[in-house]
Amino acid sequence: MRIALLSDLHIGMHRTRLVQPMLDAIADAAPEHIVVAGDLVQRARPELFAEAAAILDQTGLPWLCVPGNHDIPLMNLPARLLRPFRDYEAAVPGPRDPLLELPGLKIVGVNSTFPYRWRNGRLTNRQIARVKHLARTGPVMVVQHHPISLLPGETKELMLNADAALAAYDEAGVDLVLTGHLHHFNTATSASGMTQIHAASALCDRSEDPPNEIAMLDVEPGGFQLTRMIAPRDGADFVAEPPVSLPSRH
Repeated sequence: MRIALLSDLHIGMHRTRLVQPMLDAIADAAPEHIVVAGDLVQRARPELFAEAAAILDQTGLPWLCVPGNHDIPLMNLPARLLRPFRDYEAAVPGPRDPLLELPGLKIVGVNSTFPYRWRNGRLTNRQIARVKHLARTGPVMVVQHHPISLLPGETKELMLNADAALAAYDEAGVDLVLTGHLHHFNTATSASGMTQIHAASALCDRSEDPPNEIAMLDVEPGGFQLTRMIAPRDGADFVAEPPVSLPSRH
């Protein structure tokens, strides 16, 4: 089974010329599902959510998404505090903390956004307990926008309860944690075998970011294969890197 991993499309501040190459790369890779780790849009407006949903719907594949901090209002304070997910929920199928059970992998979505802390987010103890409960039978991949640890040299502040989530996920036997937010790809595997996948930005047009990329995750007996697909700044296509093996804890 193959799953396309996307994050940080930032529709409204995206490279429009890469939309079709991204769709072509997904079609050529032929995944069964798409998972999006938040920040569908640059600003939480209905027309941008509609555009993001239309792009993903063009794949013809089911897609699971969790909110990112850009998916809730920023400048409209009443909307952010009173109805932060109204426009997101109108465009995105499923709950904000979705669950998808597939052959060989359970995907647990966690909404890490927090309207009172717009950029950095948080997890609640109840959300962490839900992951621990669902991870009793695995393999499990947790998907959330905000990371539970930072890249070397990264200066962004971690979300609230990140350290507790890191320890709890690892102890519970979670196999993979997919996050976005940082716009820089990286993986890190703990001593006990939990792998964090920090996804890069699929489409965001921010000059200081590395090249845009998506990834494919192959679920195999005894482990996973991860293939990065990178769009060089001077190129027009997403080019696949050699796949890397990731361990399974089950």
